[in-house]
Amino acid sequence: MSQLAAIAAALAPAEQKYLSQARQMQALSFAVHIPLVCFGIAFPGDDAFVESRYLRTGDELYRTLARRWSRILAALFAAGVVTGTILSFELGLLWPNFTGTFGSVFGLGFAIEGFSFFMEAIFIGIYVYGWNRLSPRAHFASGIPIAIAGFTGSLTVISVNGWMNTPPTSASATAASST
Repeated sequence: MSQLAAIAAALAPAEQKYLSQARQMQALSFAVHIPLVCFGIAFPGDDAFVESRYLRTGDELYRTLARRWSRILAALFAAGVVTGTILSFELGLLWPNFTGTFGSVFGLGFAIEGFSFFMEAIFIGIYVYGWNRLSPRAHFASGIPIAIAGFTGSLTVISVNGWMNTPPTSASATAASST
């Protein structure tokens, strides 16, 4: 019975003195982070497409464009890293009861996102600094994991966000209790 009371106390609405300010701070961080990340996830595919056009046609214009875009890709990634780090700290600092109660639920999604992030960072380094060091096909191939890792990381974060923003309804609660 005492365990049930502890769970009920953990799930009860927490009194947070600065709730409005915490929400505003998180909203501002998301307003900066989400557009950067959307471009950062789409950009590797665009860059790979332009580089593939260079490989097919041999036109140096495509290579020059892809090389310039790779610098933009690195800058978008760096800005996304900074804003994403701020968001991760805000999640723990502004919502400690939520994180303490449900951290084990969404921890896996964030762990996969972290793995994807490091894969993306490694291959961005190879891609940006490999223009004159790798063969053209190997360089193109080094851009493919960037797009895959960016998509995978964003998919797991969107899944966690979907879980956090979908409160249980009476129908799903009834279905869960009947099993």
